[in-house]
Amino acid sequence: MSDRVDALFSGDLPEPTANHAARLERLNQTVWAAIALNILGIPCWTSVPGAALTLWVWFATDPDSIDGVDDAASPAIREQLDQIRRRANAALTLCIAALLVQIILLSTSFYERLWGAAAALLRQLWQSG
Repeated sequence: MSDRVDALFSGDLPEPTANHAARLERLNQTVWAAIALNILGIPCWTSVPGAALTLWVWFATDPDSIDGVDDAASPAIREQLDQIRRRANAALTLCIAALLVQIILLSTSFYERLWGAAAALLRQLWQSG
């Protein structure tokens, strides 16, 4: 610990180690969670958080925004980054489609019937138990 403090005050900080694999795995998990939120968003109103997560992953996979990923980066890391970026692009398209479906369903009585039936089912289960 004192070595790091001494290095801090001397101005000779070591270069941070780039752990791209862990960061890309978190981005991959986040985009899958965003896709699930987008799909569940049609009946459950979670499309907006899903869209926010999707945009965050899309911006985070911009090659210029990731430190240390340049033309000299490992081809495997570059390919994984591109794959997550393509998945984020598809998730953005899914966001738009889910929001359009929600707009259409809002103009019908779909949500009233869906949540009314769910409330009646829960009431029946509560009273029978």
